[in-house]
Amino acid sequence: MNAFFIIGPTASGKSAVAQHIAEREGQLIVSADSMNIYRGMDIGTAKPTPADRKNANYAGFDLAEPTEKFSVAAYLDAVRPSFESGREIIVAGGTGLYVKCLTEGFDEVPPADSRLRNELEALDFQALETRAKTEAAALYETLTEDDRQNPRRLIRILEKGGLANTKWNSRPKPRLVGLHVERAVLLERIEKRVDQMYAAGLLDEAEALSRLELSETAMQAIGYAEAFAVLHREMTLEEAKERTVIRTRQLAKRQMTWFRNQLNVEWIDTAGFQSLEKLAEAVSNAWKETGSTPVVI
Repeated sequence: MNAFFIIGPTASGKSAVAQHIAEREGQLIVSADSMNIYRGMDIGTAKPTPADRKNANYAGFDLAEPTEKFSVAAYLDAVRPSFESGREIIVAGGTGLYVKCLTEGFDEVPPADSRLRNELEALDFQALETRAKTEAAALYETLTEDDRQNPRRLIRILEKGGLANTKWNSRPKPRLVGLHVERAVLLERIEKRVDQMYAAGLLDEAEALSRLELSETAMQAIGYAEAFAVLHREMTLEEAKERTVIRTRQLAKRQMTWFRNQLNVEWIDTAGFQSLEKLAEAVSNAWKETGSTPVVI
């Protein structure tokens, strides 16, 4: 099983490039975005539009209800049939852990160790933070700023730390293709995307979701948490937009840190291309040089 990967931070344009290539050449696009798995969370996660889905085939979307917990293992199980279908695949996304598991393999996390849990729960926050940064550095990079202040989150990644640090260290890192966007341009795109999300009806989507018992991940999702705050009169619309831009910018920074530290990426600087067509051509040419990547699931 092989696939062509295109990765990059949120709002880098990877989805548009994948869509353009797939429309022209007929590949199946598999999403590697951890928020695209939730049904009913469409606008805030920037899923492909219905028109896009008519023009290209997709997998990796709408795999779970937003009330459910969802794991990396469940994602791999859900997308495995796509890779076994014999079709040519484009993997597009910004969730580094998904990409790493697809390209370097995934081992089930062992059952919780009660002694380790008791040991970790006895530590103060500073000690937990230090251990998380050193013993589970890869998983620590995936946490949001809020999660990094949550002792329970730190304990969970420490319990999974061996997966990120020992089992992957000896595995080869395949060469992937990624899109790099200048910081100022990326910020402008993020601000524009947030405005578009609200114009497209994010508050209506959030209102429908607020009637459900959402999972912790769905409740805190970027864009939705702020929209919920508007609905509950805890933020003004402008405050929510500003906060969403800040959190999205922080996410993009974390994504780039992960890609640079955990993956082997050939970066294409998008500043050199004035059209989507030319950028897509550059990605296709890069794939010809790197070849397709084996998928390990």
